[in-house]
Amino acid sequence: MVLALAWAGPATAAGTLHGPERIASATLGYDLQYWIYLPEGAAPPLPELYFTDGQAFLAAGHAVEVLDAEIAAGKVAPLAAVFVDSRDPDRPELDRRNEQFMCSVDYGKFFAGELLPEIAQRWTGAGAGTRRALAGVSFGAINAACFGVMLPGVFPVLILHSPGSDRHLAAVQELYEENPRQASAFFLTHGGRYDNASAARRFQQTLQSKGYAVRYEVNRGRHDWNNWRPLVDDDLRAVTGLAEGDRLELP
Repeated sequence: MVLALAWAGPATAAGTLHGPERIASATLGYDLQYWIYLPEGAAPPLPELYFTDGQAFLAAGHAVEVLDAEIAAGKVAPLAAVFVDSRDPDRPELDRRNEQFMCSVDYGKFFAGELLPEIAQRWTGAGAGTRRALAGVSFGAINAACFGVMLPGVFPVLILHSPGSDRHLAAVQELYEENPRQASAFFLTHGGRYDNASAARRFQQTLQSKGYAVRYEVNRGRHDWNNWRPLVDDDLRAVTGLAEGDRLELP
């Protein structure tokens, strides 16, 4: 339950993680699940940050702990975080990310036509002008990049960490080269030579050549959660950061 109280400064209590919540998709023809984090004492409407591979951001990314700490410290404004599970809710050993993440038209329809309306109606009170972001790592970052072209204007902020593989990223890069610039800004990061660095740099250059606003960071990490986990707080600040320069703005 979202408390109908205005936010008057840093939170004094931890937020609540609800879920898993099941959603039956008419478009995909199967059920999916998600978790949603709601900050304590924040009134709707709330900004929304969606995580692909949400189950991994919860377990390996320690995202709830980061949300609690960043909001309590006043470093980010309260937001709703939605962790979308790529697995079959009844058979978690069955991961559907291979059929969902590579620019699937039906998965895009599910997101825009089914998931986002449910989140707005049940949890966040989101409406016109709501600031939404989508974050992913590896193949989930490819999904986020796909939605930047497929769902223009739906996610003003797209967060891509170590997008891969090289082949998938090359295909997405071609989509951006062939299509006009959409209303999205990017937070793109990658590690060194073992983290698709060359392909990520080429994609960053394509984005900038098309006129996208890009926050681009290179680190020494590899293609794993030791690289991505320390970036979760930066993801939150890219969406709602309160310090000057934190928040990622559209051009």
